[in-house]
Amino acid sequence: MQARWLLAPVPSRSPLALVLLLSSWMPLVQPLLAPAVLAQAALPQAPYGQFRKVKVNTGERSRLTVKKNWLGKRRPSHTVPILVLAGHADSQQMSGSGTNGYAVAVRGARPMQPGMTDETFWNLATARRIAKLGQRRGLNIRFYDPGVRTIYNADDPRTNWSTGKRHVQEGGYALEIHYDAYGRDGYGSGVIPRVYGGQTVIDEHLAREFGSFPWDFRGVLGAPKRGITMLEVGKLEGDLENKLRNPATRDAALNTIADRVVTTVAKALDVPQSFFQVPPPPVLNRRPDPTVANQQPPAPPKI
Repeated sequence: MQARWLLAPVPSRSPLALVLLLSSWMPLVQPLLAPAVLAQAALPQAPYGQFRKVKVNTGERSRLTVKKNWLGKRRPSHTVPILVLAGHADSQQMSGSGTNGYAVAVRGARPMQPGMTDETFWNLATARRIAKLGQRRGLNIRFYDPGVRTIYNADDPRTNWSTGKRHVQEGGYALEIHYDAYGRDGYGSGVIPRVYGGQTVIDEHLAREFGSFPWDFRGVLGAPKRGITMLEVGKLEGDLENKLRNPATRDAALNTIADRVVTTVAKALDVPQSFFQVPPPPVLNRRPDPTVANQQPPAPPKI
């Protein structure tokens, strides 16, 4: 009887009855819809740990990989403090300021930032992204920026070399990011391992991933001499440079490069998977509230 009464048409001559009938159902409909609407609003736009990536060809590995004359055996703790540096960040407008890259030097493209070589620009962007991703994945890692782009005294306490050396002396690991010269002047991607403090398993794993240089490359460079490992991501040319300079792929390219570095470092340190793995986004509970679902609709008002 009740069901037939609910389906009975409302007389057209009683508009007030229709208004009252609809308003009486709103308190019932609102609690049923509200949880789903609120849950959707609470979802983050980009779930934690997820980020865009794109295939990036970092080019040939260092042609000096065949002359590798070292083996990284030292094994730091998986909580070792890691300091990421951007190559040439303190040596602009002077000798040793980094490569301009193929796009600027050959094609005449505008530099990414006036007063700074393109390599330095990408060194900074990549080092920051590595530190950011590493922190999100549980590594004890941070980025250092000297803040001054031209420091003539290499022993100034603000330089990469001085800061990295202090960090290593205190038991940490320092990694300086670089992009190699384009064309024949460049050697390709690879690791130039630290000399002071001895080579580590991090250096060894990075060499397997990117390639390597002899420890005494060019008579031992300033950074390795101070205990800082250098990573040449690749020659600043071709697909690598194009993906970085293209605004549509830039962010994803930086993510891809950073992911390779962070994943390699974590494997080298035997970071526990449960510790390193990014937690999945939360699963929403869409089951209806039984206290709401079991409620009976109120009786329509009597007219």
